[in-house]
Amino acid sequence: MTETTKIIKMTDICTKKLELKHLESERIELFPLPKGDTADSDVSAWYVIVRKEGSLPIGRIGIVHCHPEWRHTRLQIVIQDEEKRRQGYGMEALCLVEQYLFDILAYQRIAVRIADFNEGAVQFFKKAGYKLEGVQEQGCFYNDRFYDVILLRLLRDEYFA
Repeated sequence: MTETTKIIKMTDICTKKLELKHLESERIELFPLPKGDTADSDVSAWYVIVRKEGSLPIGRIGIVHCHPEWRHTRLQIVIQDEEKRRQGYGMEALCLVEQYLFDILAYQRIAVRIADFNEGAVQFFKKAGYKLEGVQEQGCFYNDRFYDVILLRLLRDEYFA
């Protein structure tokens, strides 16, 4: 952890709502979406991923099913345009959100659920250090078919290792 890292006391975590901040890296910015712009409940929050060059929105990253009192959440990332994939934007967005969740909010774990047909997403998260936690058999129904769901997670200690 850096000197500027602020760890919020456990009592603050349990009572604090998820307050999204504007986040940025060298090539992208993450802008919080207003609650009305998503269909999720108040335990979820989404950012729009904007490429700085040309101020081009290229995707979204969501902090979903957030449990501040348990210090864990799930993430979802969507880069709509296939031409913008595999250029590092998703990884930059993931790193920014991980830093916010682990460094600032002192979360313990981040999990992802990925339908097994989405092999690219599974490899993306494994490359980012997420570990296989299990498989939920037939946990996703898509296009009139059931698919298994791959469960991956990153723990706080692994993030700081």
